Amino acid sequence: MEDEEIKHAITDLAVKVDRKIDELSKSTEQLLGKERGNAEGKINEKPLVYMAGTFIGGAIVGYVMSRGK
Repeated sequence: MEDEEIKHAITDLAVKVDRKIDELSKSTEQLLGKERGNAEGKINEKPLVYMAGTFIGGAIVGYVMSRGK
């Protein structure tokens, strides 16, 4: 009897966790969608500035990684 109660409780908790994960996924997708639109707008305003920043950032990371021992 006790085993069945434990199994039932675990199943209920698993369902609740799945629902919460779904809720968080949906809210995260909405937030990222808004932020992505903002980022694309900024990049479209000054594409060369962002490309130069990306290139310099990549060069710095490459330099730091090549110095690693």
